[in-house]
Amino acid sequence: MGEVPEVDTDLKFSIIPEWLLDADISHVAVRVYAIIARYADNQTLTAWPSRATIAERAKCTVKSVDRAIAELIQLGALGKELRNDHEGQKSSLYTLKRIKRGATKTTLGGRQKRPWGGDKNDTRTITNELEPKNYIKEFNNFWESYPKKADKRVAEKAFIKARKRATLDTILAGVVGYRDDPNRKPEFTKNPATWLNADAWANDVLAAPAPTNEWGKPLRPPAELPDARAWVKTMHDIGEHWECRAGEFGCQ
Repeated sequence: MGEVPEVDTDLKFSIIPEWLLDADISHVAVRVYAIIARYADNQTLTAWPSRATIAERAKCTVKSVDRAIAELIQLGALGKELRNDHEGQKSSLYTLKRIKRGATKTTLGGRQKRPWGGDKNDTRTITNELEPKNYIKEFNNFWESYPKKADKRVAEKAFIKARKRATLDTILAGVVGYRDDPNRKPEFTKNPATWLNADAWANDVLAAPAPTNEWGKPLRPPAELPDARAWVKTMHDIGEHWECRAGEFGCQ
């Protein structure tokens, strides 16, 4: 008989409820839930991994982790408590919620049964929360807040797709941050559909532009050598004043 291969019994995995996979949340939120579930106690369903640890394993930023946790809390899939001791604040305590908020085994109140996974005999109770919803009111909120009004019909289609990846609060918070960013130049503001398709609500704030003079050229340290001042005078005489000092050569 051939040699029996060694079986690795140290298999680690996370349990994700199927209703959460079908929920209207971002893919980052699903991954963050799985990571927290990996650390959770089997009995209490509690865990306290740091945000940095979650971000490292989710391959995203800490800010993205915060947004994902907010989505999970709003959905009712996660509870969060702040922990403190004599040394100060510690990592938060998370509690997994594996049962869908408001779930029931009856089919009353608008709930219905339908096949899951292509199996006619596998009928599990679901609610209308997973059905397509009307996003017109939500889109209007987005449209009123977004700093550039362009291609509204295209933007509406992009918004409906974006809502399947992120919550309304997440998108609107990103819009407000983008709209109010002092480093955003109006002439370079993205079209709303472009912003939505890029999941730009997860972007960091824009970098401050390099300072320029009144002619739009980068500021440079003033020349100090005698020959350099003569060169500045030459440039001044032909209308180039970026190195001129106030009052020098009659410059204002």
